[in-house]
Order: sequence, then structure tokens, then C-alpha cells
Amino acid sequence: MTYIPTSHRLTYRLDHDRGRYIVKECEPGFCKVPRELTVEERRFNENIDADFILRGPETQKKGTGKGAGRTIKFFTGLQRTDHTGVYIGNVVTFGQGGSKVRNGVLIRFSADAGSMILRYFPAYYPFPKDRAAFVSAIVGRGLL
Repeated sequence: MTYIPTSHRLTYRLDHDRGRYIVKECEPGFCKVPRELTVEERRFNENIDADFILRGPETQKKGTGKGAGRTIKFFTGLQRTDHTGVYIGNVVTFGQGGSKVRNGVLIRFSADAGSMILRYFPAYYPFPKDRAAFVSAIVGRGLL
């Protein structure tokens, strides 16, 4: 049985004029994923093992505490999976004491790429050997 951690589901629609995906549905109070996302082909950085890049706008961290004023980026490479239109990635955030936290992201694009469903897994990203089974479990349970 594959472990399925807590996750959050968002749906987006493509704004063709702006070239961005705009959030359509989101759980109340969930704010770890930007409301606008851009998907682009990976072109120049050979160090990124991905077909596409998913990124949000750069924002400034508010407040006066540690890290205030620092630029926050939502960024991940998207790797193909065995399921049509489904990609996996991870977004790095920073926890207490500055420790890196990898948050898993699964995305399913509609056939025409006019919409996408994003599932965000806080503090969980499966090991490489477990990824195919994890993606299959999420897709098989209708969570994406």
C-alpha cells in the first residue's frame, strides 16, 4: 500500500492573453501556492532534470523577523510520469532554522492544456524509487 500524505488541491485555468494559469478553485486559507503560475519549456539550464518549469511571481517576505524582505520564489521543474498529462516536481521552502523542506507537487494538464489541477504535498516528496507507485496511487484514487 502506498503512503498518501496530507495534500491540497487547486485548479487553474489558462488565461491565454496573459500566458498564465489563474487559480479557479482553492481550499479556504491555503496560501502556499501562488494564485498565478507560469509553465514554460526548460531551455537553457541543463542542470534541471525536467521537461517544463513551473513558477510563480517573485514576492517579498513581509514583516520584520528573520528573512523579512527576502524574495520568495515558487519554482519547480516538472518531470513526465507514466500517466498522460501528469507531471511531478518539488518546491523547496525553508523551515525553522533555515532547513530546506521539499514539498511535492503533482500536476495534471487537460488534453488542450487549457486547465490544470495541482496537488501540493507539504513537507513530502517521494524518493526516486517510490515516485512511480506514488503517482499511480494518486491518479488511481482520483485525487488528481
